[in-house]
This record gives sequence, structure tokens and C-alpha cells, in this order.
Amino acid sequence: MQNRKKIAVFRPENVLKKTKEIADRYGFDFFGFPLFELVEREGALAEIESVFVEGVDIAVFTSINGVKKTFGICNGKFNLKKKFQDDNVAVCAIGPATKAELANNGLHVHIMPVEYSSDGLKKVFGAIEVKDTRIVFLRSSEGGKDIITFLDGNGAFVTDIAIYNVNEIALAECEELFNELVWYGPDYVIFTSSMTFRIFLKHTKKLNIIEKVFENAKIVAIGDLTAETITEEGLNVDLIAQKSTISDLLKEIREDL
Repeated sequence: MQNRKKIAVFRPENVLKKTKEIADRYGFDFFGFPLFELVEREGALAEIESVFVEGVDIAVFTSINGVKKTFGICNGKFNLKKKFQDDNVAVCAIGPATKAELANNGLHVHIMPVEYSSDGLKKVFGAIEVKDTRIVFLRSSEGGKDIITFLDGNGAFVTDIAIYNVNEIALAECEELFNELVWYGPDYVIFTSSMTFRIFLKHTKKLNIIEKVFENAKIVAIGDLTAETITEEGLNVDLIAQKSTISDLLKEIREDL
């Protein structure tokens, strides 16, 4: 057990246990804690009902959390699955984890970009006729606006619904965990999004522990956008995982050993 490589991951509370189970399966020692919490946004249900009553051609889910929060909000109040089926709404998903969660809710994914990013969506929608197409995004309040601008420019009618807000956890609530991280001494520090890294950087700067955390650790980023955010701060990214699932990421790390 002493030879197990140690990884540090910062994920929402609802997926930490599952992430640890996956890490164990791939032979890694695990340390992780959340840097933010996901809070369902007041008013989201009314917006979902309104847009689907008006009519939707394509619904876009950009993350597993977007799927879970959307169906959680609608549960017992608005039969979203039936609405998708009755109106033949095409479903677009970013990444296999999002696709699998949609399948768990009884929906088939019709569109999925090869590249799991906003650029991937642009390529998919750029290859089809979207003029006068009614498209709804069901996602985080932190979702990037580039894809919305792109679709608007191509004549689509886009509704961007913030299903949940991302609330940063205050440093006072996680300072002890950061100190434990230094003591833990990870071999790999994993960042799954630009936002995660920015919060991490802000807190470690305040605690003056950046050099201690990365002293013997490699930095891993999911996707080029996250990697770019990290390098802009003068840090070197040792591994960029192009696939967005934790399983795929750990496979790549294992190949790096």
C-alpha cells in the first residue's frame, strides 16, 4: 500500500465518495475535498416549464451535475422525460458521464461532440443547420457564453437556463483541509475545471502554501482550457487529460507512471 501513488482532487461533495472508489479501483491513494457547492437556483423550474411549453428542438446538457439538478428540480412537478419524448426533443450531451446520467433518466443522446468542450459544441453545431432552431441549455450559472454567441450568430433561438449556482466555500471552512493537503504530500494534483483551479490558487496564496503543495507533485488538468488557465499563472501542467471522466483521467496518469 505504501507504493500507491497519491492523488489530490477537489470535487463537489456529492461526487467525492464515487471519486475515491474509482481511485481505489485504479490503485491510487486519495485525498480530496470540495472548494465549492452546487445550489439549485430559485426560479429555474418556472424557466424550464416556460421554455418547454413554448417548444424546444434541442436541449443541451454540459455536465452530469446539470442533468442531476435539472431532473431533481423537475421531480414530481414537471414531467421532463415525457415532454422530451412527446415533443421529439433532440438531446445533446458533453461527455460520456453526462450521456450515462441522461440514460439513467430515460433519455437517449442524439448529439455528442468528439471534443468535450465549448469548442466541440461549436464544431457540432457548425456542421448542421441551426437557423431558426430552438435550443435550450440546462447548466451551471458559470457556463461560458461563447457558445451562446456562436449559436445566436448562426440564427438559432437560444435559451440559457442557469439550473444551479456555484457557491465558493470560504477559506475559513477549509483551511484545515489545506493544511492536511500539505502534510499528505500528493504525487499528482488534479484540476477538473478552470474555476476549481482559480479557487484553489486564491486560497493557497492566502495561506502561502503553493510551493509546499507542488513541491513534489505533478499538475494534471482536464482539458486544454483548464491547462491554459493554470499556465497563465506561471505553473507548469505535466499532464492534460482530453477525456472528461475521472476513470479516463486516472488511466492516463497510470500510463504516465
